[in-house]
Amino acid sequence: MARKRAVAEAVQVADEATMRPVRLELKADLHRLLRLLSADADVSMASYARDVLARHIKDEAKRKGIKG
Repeated sequence: MARKRAVAEAVQVADEATMRPVRLELKADLHRLLRLLSADADVSMASYARDVLARHIKDEAKRKGIKG
């Protein structure tokens, strides 16, 4: 008879995701500009918006002396 194989332990999932979703609603003109700018940069709209917003948030926090 064949030996029983040890049951593989479940892989632990991180308690907190590294990325957190945020909903952002834009007016039609801003959405159009975002589409054009992201196409010019050859990245997705989400990626472009994420990068621009992250840069702005970091600059603003630095300006106000907030450490995070």
